Amino acid sequence: MAHSAFDRFHANPDNWKLGIFYFCRADSRIVVPKRIRGLGWTLNLARPLALPFLIYLVAAIHGVLELAVALGSGGDPKPALKLVSGLAALGIITGVVATVADRRYNGRSSR
Repeated sequence: MAHSAFDRFHANPDNWKLGIFYFCRADSRIVVPKRIRGLGWTLNLARPLALPFLIYLVAAIHGVLELAVALGSGGDPKPALKLVSGLAALGIITGVVATVADRRYNGRSSR
C-alpha cells in the first residue's frame, strides 16, 4: 500500500474513536503514529493481532521488571529469567505466525 494511502487513513477523523483510539480496517499496520505525530505510537485496534500484541508487550515489561527486582534485591532470578526467556521464544513464534497469517490475509504467498 502506498505511503500516501496510510497518511489518508491516519488523517481521517472517522478512524479515530473518541479522538485517541485508532480503528481502521483498511490500514494494514498494527502500530501507527499517534494522532499528533511525534508524541509516540498507538495500536490500530481494527487489526486482529493488536490485542495479543498489547498483552505480549505488557507481559514483556512485567517480565523485565520482575527480573530487575529479583537481581536488585538479591533474590532468586531464575523465575524471572524463565519468564523473560519464555516471552522471547513466544515473541519469535508469534512474529513468524503473524507474518505468515498477514501474507495469507493480504493474498500473498508465504514462499
